[in-house]
Amino acid sequence: MKILVGSPVSLEEFETIDLFISWLDVIPDNARFSIVGTSKFFIIGKNGREWKKGYEFGIVDADINIFVVGGDLALYPEVFYIAKENGAKLVVGFCEIQNFIDFNFVKAKFWAHTQETSLASIVLLNFLGKVHNNIYFPLEKTKNQTGVVAEGVAPVFLELKKNFFSSEEAEDV
Repeated sequence: MKILVGSPVSLEEFETIDLFISWLDVIPDNARFSIVGTSKFFIIGKNGREWKKGYEFGIVDADINIFVVGGDLALYPEVFYIAKENGAKLVVGFCEIQNFIDFNFVKAKFWAHTQETSLASIVLLNFLGKVHNNIYFPLEKTKNQTGVVAEGVAPVFLELKKNFFSSEEAEDV
């Protein structure tokens, strides 16, 4: 599975990708599935077209079940447990952050919820006009055993093995 998180400008490097995730952007033609949103709503795209809209949270079946959540609701651990109960393998969150303390708090919450539930998570944080892409996986699925795959404003490309989300065995990212 090929996943790109961040700016759609980076998509020009790829013929096609499986999943594109970005803070409110256009839905690209060369992504099988897209999730674009803000802390207030999200839009799911399929093959370059708008497919579904959501407001607080929702499950998207994009080869794997993805739980998408926005705003303050994304901070509650119950959201991760609801996602897990509904068969999600990945949680995607969109949050608007106003100060540095909240910025670090939200990152820590997503990392902790990821470790607690063993669900991968991608959170896009709009902090003072810049979108930060944060990707967390369970500790055992990362080479350095930190659970942190990426944190920063640069786009992130991941190429995961087909059985990455379904296998009980650890696969390093």
